[in-house]
Amino acid sequence: MAIAHAVQQHSDLPRVRPAMPLPRKADTGVVPLLPGIATELHRIGTPVAATRGEEVCAAGSPVDYVYKVVDGTLRVSRLLPDGRRHIASFLMKGDFFGFADLGDYSYSLEALSDCALIRYPRRRFDAVLEADPQAGRQMFRLLCRQFNAANELLMTLSRKTAAERLATFLLTMIGRQGGTDSRHVMLAMPRVDIADHLGLTIETVSRVVTQLRRQRLIDLRGSNEVAILNPDGLEDLAGD
Repeated sequence: MAIAHAVQQHSDLPRVRPAMPLPRKADTGVVPLLPGIATELHRIGTPVAATRGEEVCAAGSPVDYVYKVVDGTLRVSRLLPDGRRHIASFLMKGDFFGFADLGDYSYSLEALSDCALIRYPRRRFDAVLEADPQAGRQMFRLLCRQFNAANELLMTLSRKTAAERLATFLLTMIGRQGGTDSRHVMLAMPRVDIADHLGLTIETVSRVVTQLRRQRLIDLRGSNEVAILNPDGLEDLAGD
């Protein structure tokens, strides 16, 4: 039983929304936990809720907890010395946060939508991993996936055009939301967050969105839904 299923036993958690389908080339990055590990983590975890716009933990605060996302989307960010904001990633269902070896969080964690989380005391979480080699191996796999995602972002920022970056981002977000339909993606983050994540300006993001619409690759359905009109064309543009 995966931990995302186990935590639903808590009555004060909201019901997880139905997952959206995956595109052909997507990888959710979720590593299902073995039943024994999930049960042990369930025992030490506390369900917490975060409302849209709430800061779950701040950069510079002590690393006292590890968090797992059960539902919703969160932003991992920090301010750079020159005042600019760097958004390292967006966390979604199944993601963990708080593995820093240092004494303080180096990034802030903020809710982009109403979120359901599980909070684990860091010392007890570490003790579970140390006591069960299988648990440690599974967390290592998860961290490797998150590390690979960070490397992919660096590659995207270093060698791709603005249009290629946005196409890659949309395809990635479809995969993160789960499912088998590659034609819709719901975005909890505003365009300014997408811009800061991809190393672009908000004006550039808006211009590229208009370009992709004119090319009949995407369309907008409301404030946060993107319809993928030509998945193959978007994949070709992404160049992956």
